[in-house]
Amino acid sequence: MTISIKNLDRICLCILVIVAFACGFWAVNDTIKKKRHLRQENDLFTHRSKDLNLADTNLQRLKKGLEATKSELKTLNEKIPETANIGGLLKKVDALMKSRNVEMINIEPLATVEEKLYTRIPIRMTFKGAFADIYGTLLDLETMNRILVMEKINISKTVNEQLCKVDLTACVFERSEPMVEKLRKLI
Repeated sequence: MTISIKNLDRICLCILVIVAFACGFWAVNDTIKKKRHLRQENDLFTHRSKDLNLADTNLQRLKKGLEATKSELKTLNEKIPETANIGGLLKKVDALMKSRNVEMINIEPLATVEEKLYTRIPIRMTFKGAFADIYGTLLDLETMNRILVMEKINISKTVNEQLCKVDLTACVFERSEPMVEKLRKLI
């Protein structure tokens, strides 16, 4: 059985077409696999990028919350400090009195009262001035950045002058040690 050249050419041509088709299939399949792998990496990158942006947004929100908490804590520290700092408070009260044209007659810290979370320090003040000035002074004392609770107040008119005399007991506060430790743990 002899193979003719024509048949041999056909067989070679078929082998060549099959090899070309196999090489083409292999090249296309490899390209498809690389594109699929690249698409998966891009999807993964996009997903991680979104996660990173979300984490960044959450971090910014947490930072704002932390700043707000620090600000609230600072305000609380000013309103009820660790130490009474009576000297600083008395300077503020004296400045308020002078700005309102009220004359301080007497100021006397009384015995402190220990509470669970704070210490209450009563202060007895006696001063005199015009009623409108006294009213403004009392308003200033109530609205100062330090918590000052007025417990007893007696306003009377002086006999010789057209001024009012005020006898006032007000309390300032300082934090006790358990409260200070709790706040330090929060920070």
